[in-house]
Amino acid sequence: MSVHQGSKQSSALPIVLIVLGILVISLLALVIFVDPIQVQPDLTLTATLATGTPEPTPIGEDVIPSPVVNVNGIAILGGVMVLIVLAAVYREILIHKRTK
Repeated sequence: MSVHQGSKQSSALPIVLIVLGILVISLLALVIFVDPIQVQPDLTLTATLATGTPEPTPIGEDVIPSPVVNVNGIAILGGVMVLIVLAAVYREILIHKRTK
C-alpha cells in the first residue's frame, strides 16, 4: 500500500511544481505591467500633529515627495529566484525518476 501511495505522490509533485511556476510567472507579470497606485500624503494632518497649528501645503519646489518606495526590482528578483528554485526541484524529480 505504501508503494502505491508513493507513486501517486511522485506523479503529482511535478504537476504541483508546474502550477506553482505558472502562479509565480503570473505574479511577476502583475508586478511588471500594473502601475502602482499613487499615494498623496495628507500634509495638513502631518503639520497639525507636529506643530499644533495647520500649515499650508507646499506648492511648487517645496513639495514633499511621496513616502511610498518602489519595490518592483525586489519583487522581480524574488520571483526569479523562486523560479530558479522550482526549476532545480523539478530537475531533481526528473533525475530521481530516471534512476528508478
